[in-house]
Amino acid sequence: MNTALAILAHALRMLVFDPATTLRVLMPAVLLVLGCSTGIAIWAPDVITLMNATPETIVPLAPGSALAFIVFGFAGLLGYALMAVLWHRHVLLNGAEQRDALHPSPAIFFGYLWRAVIVAIVQLIATIPVLLVMATLGSIFWGVGFATLSASLLALGASVIFIWIALRLSVVLPAAAMGHRIPVRESWRLTSNVFGELWGVALLLTGMNTLVYYITSAVLPIEGTLALLAQTAIFIIEGLVFISVLTTLYGNLVEGRSIGQERRPET
Repeated sequence: MNTALAILAHALRMLVFDPATTLRVLMPAVLLVLGCSTGIAIWAPDVITLMNATPETIVPLAPGSALAFIVFGFAGLLGYALMAVLWHRHVLLNGAEQRDALHPSPAIFFGYLWRAVIVAIVQLIATIPVLLVMATLGSIFWGVGFATLSASLLALGASVIFIWIALRLSVVLPAAAMGHRIPVRESWRLTSNVFGELWGVALLLTGMNTLVYYITSAVLPIEGTLALLAQTAIFIIEGLVFISVLTTLYGNLVEGRSIGQERRPET
């Protein structure tokens, strides 16, 4: 667990060491993601209403709302991918020392998107057995009267497993952001040396995400534009932590850097 804590602490330290530089590097992508959420709130409010509807209150979506949601949703995903690429390159290329090289070429960006799709497909296939096991256990616990408790525990367990699988597969992504190609099986092999530690990282990330969920659920509005923007901001922060963990793993496992060697550059 000490190594897991070191990995997560290092990932967080890179993000908060120089907040102004972090914001400057990520600003284009963050604005794109937030802008797309605002676009959904303005031009596809029916989708937000539908997400919070019960079976009794579901109303059909207007074609324009559905199209706006698809367009802004896809653009938001591109923004999230750009955020990941910018952060990987900023840290691994030592930021200000190679300022002109920080912005990815179209080939690198779309290569990253392609690798992300491959990783998502492999992860989906890998998680199918997990879902089947969880569903079976859930039905068993439901039958003996522990439905609420079992649902919470199974959800937490599934989250830990899904994050662990993502960590094992996703070293491919910082490599793609650097213009290098690492097959998914190579990512799995590289992370085999720290597979135990990654269980600890997955547990810590699950705990952080769960804590943030309960806190924000208590203080943030449930519906409306403000709620959507707040949820998007939280999603960005959680995503950045995961992205920074991947950057740390790539630096350590591929480039041979010790945890803590990657220093945020001076501006």
